[in-house]
Amino acid sequence: MNKKWVIREEIPAAARNHLARWDAEPLIQQLFWNRGLENEEQALAFVRRENSFDDDPFQLTSMDAAIERILAGLDADESIVVYGDYDVDGVTATRLMVEVLEAFGANVSSYVPRRDSEGYGLHSSVLENMKKEGVSLVLTVDCGVRAVEQAAYARSLGMDLIISDHHYVGEVLPDAVAVINPKRPDCHYPEHMLSGVGIANKISDALLRRRSPVQAEILPRSFLDLVALGTVADLAPLCGENRTLVYSGLEQLNSVPRPGIMALMQAAGSKGPVTARTIGFQLGPRLNAAGRMGSVLDALQLLATRNTEEATQLAQGLEELNRERQNLTKKISERALEMAHAQVGDEDPKIFFAAHAEFHSGIVGLAASRLCEEFHRPALVAQRKDGMITGSARSVEHFHISEALLQCADLLDRHGGHAVAAGFTLPEENWKQLKGRLREIAIGQLSGKDLRPTLSIDAVVESSQLTQRLAEQLEYFEPSGNGNPTPVFVWRGAPVLGKRVVGKNGDHLKLKTRTENGLEIDVIGFWLGDRLPTLSATADLAFSFENNEWRGRKRQQLNLKDVSAST
Repeated sequence: MNKKWVIREEIPAAARNHLARWDAEPLIQQLFWNRGLENEEQALAFVRRENSFDDDPFQLTSMDAAIERILAGLDADESIVVYGDYDVDGVTATRLMVEVLEAFGANVSSYVPRRDSEGYGLHSSVLENMKKEGVSLVLTVDCGVRAVEQAAYARSLGMDLIISDHHYVGEVLPDAVAVINPKRPDCHYPEHMLSGVGIANKISDALLRRRSPVQAEILPRSFLDLVALGTVADLAPLCGENRTLVYSGLEQLNSVPRPGIMALMQAAGSKGPVTARTIGFQLGPRLNAAGRMGSVLDALQLLATRNTEEATQLAQGLEELNRERQNLTKKISERALEMAHAQVGDEDPKIFFAAHAEFHSGIVGLAASRLCEEFHRPALVAQRKDGMITGSARSVEHFHISEALLQCADLLDRHGGHAVAAGFTLPEENWKQLKGRLREIAIGQLSGKDLRPTLSIDAVVESSQLTQRLAEQLEYFEPSGNGNPTPVFVWRGAPVLGKRVVGKNGDHLKLKTRTENGLEIDVIGFWLGDRLPTLSATADLAFSFENNEWRGRKRQQLNLKDVSAST
């Protein structure tokens, strides 16, 4: 699908005066301006990856109550369970909380439900079993903010519950000792978009401010590697405090990595430093494979182990699971695409649905993402099993999928998520009605909208600006990702000196071009191989500018985001 290029407005002349430190580099001024950095103080804080606000964890509503209850549990040697989720955010948050509580000498264990047999969130039957085993305090991470019935049941059992979550809250909060969520309407913590592991880290910070741990080497920064892994893998916005945390976490991953992370990098064949991209495309999918395909306990143990041999064995197991996951994803996505294409008629479907008994519950989210990418429309993909529909939804700009599901809450057993990604469960007899209602909501919200995928362009550049100096300065904007995209430029009329497709199936486009200074530059366009026939002597290139290191040699290259023949 052709993308709509939206070029950002040029920074006003008056605004350049507030960024005078970079007068000699107007392109850098433009990039700062595009990111809402309006003066030197803000820009320097961004470059230094510093928070521009007070990050005291006790500003989070009910943090005081949570810490008091945890400390009381430590003093009484109570049996404490950290109850997490099976994705990378939940797994890293679970491991973080267990590690910090162990550092205080706690009697602590963890529980993460199985995706295939239990599903997301708190389960009353699990809480009941915990109570029978003597557990008196449960601390949730990355789940629980909508578990009103389960919290009431825990209260009836005489079990105390502390909920920490980052998903959107419902109209009623669970009745718990504490509910820590920066999205609570009454929470005034400056950063609302922390990940689940980011909130777990705030609890850790608060504990360490109140009491010194038995293990003296444990510091507030001890868990930032886990924070980086979970935050990036969960697609939390990499701006504000998240960006600061991830930057420090990447430093830790590259300087003193856990044996499990080293082993996972080796199993994946990953070389070079760990970046946000490494987490997003290599480490994250492999850690997620445990929760999608098997037991999440393997991922938890990989993060926990200090034994190199065990780490290697666990990493190899996750690598094999990830290959299985890739094959299954391809199969299910192709079937879901067939079902979606069958829904395309004379009228533009504003939302797509695919449900099948043979779909794997751990893969439906990936298949929904594939549909969303293909059609640039909201998509729901689900498994039919035992009279229930369990699935995932992915969405696009202009359509908040979690809010849409909330409008259908009377049809659903469970639901929750974010603006562009959500999960849901409902009785199969409600599926037809849910589809009808969501279609009406989508038609109401998306009709008349330009639903082509948008590519935001930071600036149009001359080829003479593509220098080593610029490549180095673009490091200011790392780590980049969701919410803080890598800078994208347009070069119009770039000469095409060579062109070919590469990759197993010719999926990728490889070009060679030359700047007006005579510098030859390689161009790679992943998944743009089909554009080869449209290109002639010159092309308009939309790209990120990056250093590419190969066999010890560093060269600049253009990473294409889109390309078209010059007009």
